[in-house]
Amino acid sequence: MSGTTANRSIWIDAAKGVGILLIFLGHIWSTVTPSSIYVWIYAFHVPLFFFVSGLTLKPGAGPLGAVAGKKFRTLVVPYLWYALLGYAFYTAGYFLAQHQGIRVEQFDYGLWPPLAGIFFGTIGEGRLINGPVWFLMALFWTFLIGYLVNTLIRQPVMQWLVILALTALGLALAEKVTLPFSGVAALIALVFLQAGYSLRSQIDRLASSTPGPRWVIAVALFVVTLFSQVNGFVRFGEGIVGHPLWLMLFAFAGLLFVILVLQLLESRVGWLAFVGRYSLEIMLIHMLVIKSVKVLMSGMLKLSITQIDNDLGLGLVVLLVSSVLVVPAVWVMVRYLPFTLGKSASPAMRGPVTS
Repeated sequence: MSGTTANRSIWIDAAKGVGILLIFLGHIWSTVTPSSIYVWIYAFHVPLFFFVSGLTLKPGAGPLGAVAGKKFRTLVVPYLWYALLGYAFYTAGYFLAQHQGIRVEQFDYGLWPPLAGIFFGTIGEGRLINGPVWFLMALFWTFLIGYLVNTLIRQPVMQWLVILALTALGLALAEKVTLPFSGVAALIALVFLQAGYSLRSQIDRLASSTPGPRWVIAVALFVVTLFSQVNGFVRFGEGIVGHPLWLMLFAFAGLLFVILVLQLLESRVGWLAFVGRYSLEIMLIHMLVIKSVKVLMSGMLKLSITQIDNDLGLGLVVLLVSSVLVVPAVWVMVRYLPFTLGKSASPAMRGPVTS
């Protein structure tokens, strides 16, 4: 393996690590009344994952059926398992609340909409209790469309024209139409996947260029992201993206800022690369851990979930406890439940990367 490839694997995994940590952090406090920091995080953390997926896209690697089958096993199968697990958590809390004769706002959807929502595959209106799993459905379709476009069309200009047309369709539908299986988000995400695929050689060359100018660019990109407040709170999975031009500007500025900094600090990001190797598992389970911690705190402190969501100090407690609990949860998933992750056998826990 060449040094460039090895280094790329480090910062790609580290980028996944940054992305999943931002997603984790983004689910601690209220998104109903998002803070300025949340507006900043949500402007780019989801596009970052699609961009990184594009960096590893390999068109023509196999027949579409075989590629689709593999992606179904590694994305849709985990989606179903952990969406259903979320529903199991929900029903347990629903019947407990009824038994105790208390009203919990989160259970106002009843039992049927959250169950049916699993097979609709798009977050919003109580359809997915384990909300973050929408991303797996969107990534499944984004990846397959990107794979198909780049396999069948060889001219880069034509590839981009098709991708931009499909992304424009997604943006036109956003906030107007809710497609099943996170279809709107999948279409919008195509531009980020394609950018990762098209720019990977330039990104690799950038990693070996002079550090000074790269730090200047990184700082400039960070300053641009600070203006993401003008586009408001982006909720990618629900198709709430604000103005398309602002969305693209702040998403690309944020994800390129992250990648540049990780490349510049590649000798120090082994721990982030380690986290990134478990980004799928963390994505699948973290929200259920966070919700469980909030429910327990609500019962112990006699506070509503809304009060916990909007309190900085209590949120820090939720963050600390959830961070501790997600580690054994991921270990159990990898060690004893590999079939829920679309894997046939339990792999060894993946160690940290050194450069």
